[in-house]
Amino acid sequence: MTDYEMVTLFHPRLDEEGVAKMTEWVQNKIAELGGAVDTVTPWGRRTLAFPINKQNEATYILFEYKLAGAKVADLSRSLRLHEDVLRHLPVRKSDL
Repeated sequence: MTDYEMVTLFHPRLDEEGVAKMTEWVQNKIAELGGAVDTVTPWGRRTLAFPINKQNEATYILFEYKLAGAKVADLSRSLRLHEDVLRHLPVRKSDL
């Protein structure tokens, strides 16, 4: 398994409870794919540099996890299809 980190932007309509549920959903999705989450770091709500889906703010969450390289595409597909995820960017840590 490879170490990854991923910054995820959640829709601003989510309150603290909604963000907690979405964070748990992402962690469960990683676990379903055979990975393991190391750390989850909330960065809070921030103003976006440009609007995404007509939204000017988002809640940023940093996930650090281990996952097989072939499963990263499956995780990205699941996140792209979820309406509360504005953007996400998985990066392999060895590339940093």
